Amino acid sequence: MVELDDIVPRRDLDKPNLYVGLTIEEPATRYERLKTGHGPAWLQGHLVRLRGDLVSGPFLSRDDARLECRMAIRCLKSEGYTVNRDTRVWTVYVIEMDPKGCKDPGKGFVYVGETSKTPEARYTEHIKGKRNKRGRLYSRSVRKYGTRLRMDLAPEIRYFDGASSKAAEKRWARKLKDEGYKVVGGH
Repeated sequence: MVELDDIVPRRDLDKPNLYVGLTIEEPATRYERLKTGHGPAWLQGHLVRLRGDLVSGPFLSRDDARLECRMAIRCLKSEGYTVNRDTRVWTVYVIEMDPKGCKDPGKGFVYVGETSKTPEARYTEHIKGKRNKRGRLYSRSVRKYGTRLRMDLAPEIRYFDGASSKAAEKRWARKLKDEGYKVVGGH
């Protein structure tokens, strides 16, 4: 594992960009070779230091090493590190719905969702009825009744993996229901 300069924006400002890969060489030897251009072109000029504190191994089999590498990448990303230029972060968002879309809107009728896109881009997908080759990317109820994005009702937290974001979406939907909102979404 190698620490990089800010080749891409950091997911968490307190945690550096990292390059994580497999090698059969000693980590220090591989690092020196990376410094001389023997590695991905995007790394050139961005190496800061070898992160021996984050390196695991050695491993007796390539399969064990690959598995450990995948697990390390997943773990580092979930902690907020930017690994191999992956800058994705997830957010929970809230969309205000037209109260005509439900019988008893309570404090308000809202949709709760989560996304790795910007909340604004996700809202636009809902309203425009966006599709991809796998199908619908929108909620039918948001397409029909969505009126505006309500980030003032959403948590200010960024999530570093989809599983955390999905769990937060459920918790947030429950919280808004408990506060008296009529909530759709929040799966």
